[in-house]
Amino acid sequence: MNELTQRILTASALGVLVLYLVFESFIGFTVALVVVSLMAIYEFVKLSKMKLTTLWVLFIVLMAMIAIMWLTNFWFMVLLIPLLSAASIFFWSKTLFLVFNYPNQKPNNSEFNKAISLFLLIMPLTFLILLHNETRLLLLLLLIVWGADSFAYFSGKAFGRHKLAPNLSGGKTIEGVIGGLVGVLLITGVWMYFYNESNWGFLLLALVTGIFSVVGDLYESVYKREAGVKDSGNVLPGHGGILDRIDGLLAATPVFMTIDMIFLA
Repeated sequence: MNELTQRILTASALGVLVLYLVFESFIGFTVALVVVSLMAIYEFVKLSKMKLTTLWVLFIVLMAMIAIMWLTNFWFMVLLIPLLSAASIFFWSKTLFLVFNYPNQKPNNSEFNKAISLFLLIMPLTFLILLHNETRLLLLLLLIVWGADSFAYFSGKAFGRHKLAPNLSGGKTIEGVIGGLVGVLLITGVWMYFYNESNWGFLLLALVTGIFSVVGDLYESVYKREAGVKDSGNVLPGHGGILDRIDGLLAATPVFMTIDMIFLA
């Protein structure tokens, strides 16, 4: 079985599973996110060579945040979510500069920076739990990320001539990214028709979200290049590791939620 066939079969199986959890099982969706988060953390720790001491400190901080939210009947989340969204937007905007200036610009290898990076990488997965209450928006986010990746892959194969970030990814092309964004707009148009949505701002939301999903993909490539590996893992045939599959989603989620809350809510 060639890599493309494996890629299509794996993506199809995962897509069906995720859609079932989105529409039919909040508990299953939450459990799946916890499992995915743990696997993604493991892969990042391995790629970045983070010390276990740093990971434990980060774990304690996260548990403290959860305890504070529980003790305050979760009102703390009202303040925390906008702050985390702002921090995530800043982080990914800074990352945009990093990925297009690599290797002249490299990630800070201090343990503190690794901890902050891991925190801001994984935190968007918790936002997905909040989005589960707005199933149509969660579906749109997933379709944007999946569509950007799939359309970019096949557009790049068919028309790709100019490398997007040759120092990071030999396979990604400018033509592929353009094809991915066109695909995202088409998918969003279908979504708007299906849900009888007339706010054309969703097309702008889709475009910006699609762009940041590419940034997420490239950011993971920085760590793979630094570690000298092709994939973050090998648990997903045709795709590699968990981070290889969700890197775009990690960057896209905070951008999607922030734009939606400020401009479209």
